[in-house]
Amino acid sequence: MAAKTMLLIINPAAGQGSFVPYFFEVVDRFTKGGFAVTAHPTSGPREAYQIALERAYAFDYLVCTGGDGTLNEVVNALMQLDRRPLLGYIPSGSVNDFAATHGLSSDPVLGADTVMSGNIVPVDVGRFQDGFFTYVAAFGLFADVSYDTPQNLKNMFGQTAYFLEGVKKLGNINHHHCRVELEGEVIEDDFILGMISNSRSVGGFPLPGEVDACLDDGLFDLLLLRKIQSMETLGSVISAMLGGKGILDPSFVLRKVRKARFVGERPLGWSVDGEFGGSLKVVEVAVCQKAIEIIVPKPNDKKKRTRAKKPAN
Repeated sequence: MAAKTMLLIINPAAGQGSFVPYFFEVVDRFTKGGFAVTAHPTSGPREAYQIALERAYAFDYLVCTGGDGTLNEVVNALMQLDRRPLLGYIPSGSVNDFAATHGLSSDPVLGADTVMSGNIVPVDVGRFQDGFFTYVAAFGLFADVSYDTPQNLKNMFGQTAYFLEGVKKLGNINHHHCRVELEGEVIEDDFILGMISNSRSVGGFPLPGEVDACLDDGLFDLLLLRKIQSMETLGSVISAMLGGKGILDPSFVLRKVRKARFVGERPLGWSVDGEFGGSLKVVEVAVCQKAIEIIVPKPNDKKKRTRAKKPAN
């Protein structure tokens, strides 16, 4: 029986290079599992996108390892292809929100096992203007934390670096007048945060309890946060946003949406899967239901998330 072909795209800089020591062990595991592996490390931004765009169509499986930005590049490439290979993802970034939502282990060996024996499921992908996102597009408060946090701090401190950068933002909270056009509803106000997500966490912090991400229902969560009127309100809002608690304050607006159009009074700075998405006055977002197939752990495997012993030098 012919071996299954796999393109393995590796971001060696992600997460302090945490995947690199496991490279040979993972490739050996794939090879013994019946895969013919072609490995391609990246050396800079957009390279994962270009590799996947040019080569992925010729493989049965495309597996990438890196952070949410690497996954975003690969998914953007896959969405351009008529023939899309099965997608495997071994998270090795600083935070890995997409992976946490879908139970993917950051242990490289367990990640490889998931690719070979996990469940194949369809997942929704968000369209943002002419591009795509896997789990979040946002503007306003905390939205720029990921791409404003220096890479060296991400590598050194991981999620803590995002938290420290977020604390800095609290001293300069700006509001943005925006009209949000939904199917059958228009919401216009001054907002300090706007977000469309298909995730249970952003920047490593859990979203409020009412945000219930689903892989393939064709709906994303729209979360808007109106201008804060008092420090007391700010405290409850921050507690809900960073603690994953329920939304009690009327400053929040929460909807399930298939598409949305944002019209800002002035251009809004957007973050898309943690990377800068542009400064735009008008933005259209839509859900592409069951757009790609990805391999996730079987229910009983989601508990097995301990890190493998580091290979000896």
